[in-house]
Amino acid sequence: MPFKRKLPDTATLAAHLDAGMTVDHIAETYDCRVEAVRRKLQHLGLMAVRPKGIPLDMAGKGPGPVSRSKRGVFLHPDRITFMRDTAGPEGGLEVRPMSLPRIGMYVAALAARNVNFKEAGNG
Repeated sequence: MPFKRKLPDTATLAAHLDAGMTVDHIAETYDCRVEAVRRKLQHLGLMAVRPKGIPLDMAGKGPGPVSRSKRGVFLHPDRITFMRDTAGPEGGLEVRPMSLPRIGMYVAALAARNVNFKEAGNG
């Protein structure tokens, strides 16, 4: 049994749009999904394709995606931070910063306790 097409030809769809029918009404008339009608109209060039962008009032709000170019090691006065792939809460990977204290902080803490250090030597 061949596939039965629910949507009509290009001329009929164009006539429906010229008559003022909405995409929802066309989908209801031909008993199919709204997305199928929208896709067909876009494919036939009867409906403009709008990109799914961020609304202007939401632009710049919230955290953006972490760029892979922002990876690397970042030196701060009190710590070293590097970017690492870690397991995400819903599966997959997430790029997160990991911080470690600098070795100088340990040396300063030991020096504050008046611990005597020997110079490292070969013998």
